[in-house]
Amino acid sequence: MVLRSRILMNLHSGRLLSLTANLALALAAVFASGASRGDAQRVLGLDVSAWQGNISSRTWSRFRSIGNRDFVFIRSSRGGTTGFYDQSDPGNQNGQNTLSQRYDDPYFALNMTRSTNAGLLAGPYHFSRPDIVSNTGADEADHFIEMAGAWMRPGYLLPVHDLEAGEGFRSDNGMAQFALDFSDRVFEVMGIRPAIYLNGNYAHNVIGGASVSLKNEVVDTYPVMWMARPENNADVQNEDPSDYLSWTYGAWDDPPNPTHPWSFWQYSWTGQISGYNGNLDFNVANGGMEYLKDHLVPALWTGAGSGDWSTLANWNSGQEPIAPVQGPGQVPRVGTLTLPDVRLPAANDTVILDPPGGSIVTLASGDHEIRKLVTHEELHVTGGSLTINYVPHAESTPYSALFSAPVSLDGGTLSAHTLMVDATQTFSFGGTLTFDELQLSRHATAPARIDLIGDVVVHPLDDATASVVVGGGSGSPGLIDLGGMDRTWEVSDGTSEIDLSIQVEIINGGLTKTGAGTLDLALGSDYDGDTSVLDGVLNLDRASLADTADVYLASTAALELDFAGTDTVDALFIDDVPQPAGVWGALGSGAQFTSAAIIGPGLLEVSTTAITLPGDFDLDGDVDGADLAKWQTEFGISDGSDADVDGDSDGNDYLAWQSNFGLANGSAIAARVVPEPTSATISLSAALLTLVPRCGRVRARQSQAGSSTAAGSCL
Repeated sequence: MVLRSRILMNLHSGRLLSLTANLALALAAVFASGASRGDAQRVLGLDVSAWQGNISSRTWSRFRSIGNRDFVFIRSSRGGTTGFYDQSDPGNQNGQNTLSQRYDDPYFALNMTRSTNAGLLAGPYHFSRPDIVSNTGADEADHFIEMAGAWMRPGYLLPVHDLEAGEGFRSDNGMAQFALDFSDRVFEVMGIRPAIYLNGNYAHNVIGGASVSLKNEVVDTYPVMWMARPENNADVQNEDPSDYLSWTYGAWDDPPNPTHPWSFWQYSWTGQISGYNGNLDFNVANGGMEYLKDHLVPALWTGAGSGDWSTLANWNSGQEPIAPVQGPGQVPRVGTLTLPDVRLPAANDTVILDPPGGSIVTLASGDHEIRKLVTHEELHVTGGSLTINYVPHAESTPYSALFSAPVSLDGGTLSAHTLMVDATQTFSFGGTLTFDELQLSRHATAPARIDLIGDVVVHPLDDATASVVVGGGSGSPGLIDLGGMDRTWEVSDGTSEIDLSIQVEIINGGLTKTGAGTLDLALGSDYDGDTSVLDGVLNLDRASLADTADVYLASTAALELDFAGTDTVDALFIDDVPQPAGVWGALGSGAQFTSAAIIGPGLLEVSTTAITLPGDFDLDGDVDGADLAKWQTEFGISDGSDADVDGDSDGNDYLAWQSNFGLANGSAIAARVVPEPTSATISLSAALLTLVPRCGRVRARQSQAGSSTAAGSCL
C-alpha cells in the first residue's frame, strides 16, 4: 500500500520534498541555532549486520546496560532486486555473484526484535550498489522496502541509504541522481525520506562534485546525515567529525561557517563491549534522547481525506506490516519472524497531520498520548483527550505542538507543554486545556488568534504558571476574541502565585472568572462586556475595565487591582447586591468604600448605584428593620434613604419600605397589606405605588451627586 503525506516543493530545483524532509530541515535549523555543545549528553549507539553473527538477547541487553547504547542501525539488505551476492567473496572468486548482486541479511529481523526488546531504538539500513551499473536507485529502494518496509513505521528510526560504493563506476552527477532516485522511491511507497550514510570522500568529492542543482537537491532530500569518520581516540561528547577532517561534511557544509550538520557519527570500527567477543561499529548522535527521538519515523495521516483519529487505517502505524520477501537462493532467515504491532500513534511518536487539502481530522473519543504534534490540516478535538508529552529542549524544537492549520478544542481535553499557533491561524477553544505556554505568532495583517467558542477550563501544567503570550514573527501581536459573549474561565489552583497569565489583548465580550486559581490579565482588559469574579482571584495589571460595564464580585473571591490609579466602571455588585456609587478600594485603602473582595493598590470608581428593591436603604439585598432605622436617622435630613429617587428622605420613602418589608433582592413580590394610612398620606401612597415598580430586580440609576434618573423596567 502506498502511504501518502502531503508534499512540499523543493525551492532549489523544483523537485518534490516530503513534509517529513521539511520537518527534518526545520529540526536541523533548531539544532544549529538552539543547541550547543554540552547542552545534552550525546547518546551512544552502534550498527550491526550479519558480520556480527547471531547476537543473543542477553548480549543485546548488555549492549544496553553495560555499553550504554541507546540506538542501533541494522542492515537489512545489499544490492539490487535480483541475483545473489556472497559477502565473503566480494571478488567473486567462486563465481556465484550474479546480476544486481542482491543480498538479504539473514539476521536482520532477529536483530530488530532482540534489540528493541532490550530497549534500544532501532532502524534499518541498506547498502546500495551503484557500482553495479545495471542497478538503479529505484531498484535498490525496492529491495530495501521488500526487506525492511515493515519497520519503516513509527517506533523505529528513519531508514538509511548507505552510500559507500559506486565512485569511479558512475559520474558524480550519476551518483547524485542514483541517490535522489533511491530517496524518491522510498518516499513514493512509504511516505518518508530516508537518511544517508556516507564518508567525507563521498560527501565532499562525489556528491559535492555534482552540479550545483543536483548537489543542493541531494542535500535537501537527505537532511539527516550519518557520517562515517572513525577515530579511535575521539572525544565524542565534545568533538565533531570535522575536528579530524575539515571538509568531511562536503556538500552538507554551510560555508564559510560549518554548522556540524551531522546527525549521527560512526566514530569507531573496533568498539568493544564486555560480553561480546568481537569488534563493533560505535556511533554517537548529535544530541541526547530528545534529539534521537526526533529521528524516529513520524506518525503520518494516511487516510484519503477527512476521518477519525481512532481509526487504525488512517495512520502509517495502523497499516498491516508486510513480511520481508526474500529473493530466490538467499541464505534462509535466522530465528522467528516477529513483525511490528499495528497501533495508533503512541507516546514516542511525532504526529504530522497532512491529509489532502480541505480534509479534517476529528478526535472524538478515547484517551490518546503522543510525543509531538504538527498540524498542516484541520484538527477538531470534540471529545476524549489528547496528551502531548514533549517538553521543549535546546536540542530539539521549541514547541510541543505546532498549529499550522486551524485547530478546535470543543468539548474534549488537550494537554501540552508549549503550543505554538502560526500566523494566519486560529485556535478555537471551548474545552479543557492543560498547558504551560501558548504562543500566538505575529503577522502584519493576520496574527494568530484564539477564538473562544464556549466556556473554558484551564489547568496549569505541573503547577507552573500557564501563560498566553505573543509569539515570534513581526507585525501585530495575536489576540483572544470572546465571540461577543460572556465567557467563563475556570482556572484551577496550583502552587504558583499566578495560575494563568494572559499577556495578549482580549476583545469582544465579557469575562466571568471561576475556579480557585488566580487569573492575571497582564495587559489589563480590552473587552467591552461585564466582569464577574465568582471564585479565586482575577488580577488586573492596568486600569482598563470598560467604563460602561458592570463588575460582579463574590465575597469569597477577589478582584486584585494591581495598578496605581483609578479604574472607572458603571455599577458594582457584591454577592449580587448592588453597591453605592463612589470610589471603592481594598480594606485599609482609605477609599470612600472598601470591601474584602477588592485587593491591591488600585481603586474602582463606580459611576452609578443599582437599586433593586425600593426600601433597601442599606443596600444589603433585603428590606428589614435595619433599613427602617436608617430611614429614621436620615428622615428630613439627607437623601440617603430615597426610595423614590426624588432627592430626599420622606414619608413616601417610608411607604416604599413598608410595602416591601421582608422581601429580598430577586424574590417575587407578593401583594402586601399596608397599614391604613392617615387621610393626609392616602393620595401620596397611591402616587408612590405607581411611581415605584414592583419587581424582583429594578435597576434605577442614581448618580453619585444624587440626581434622578428613570427607573428600570420590571423583569
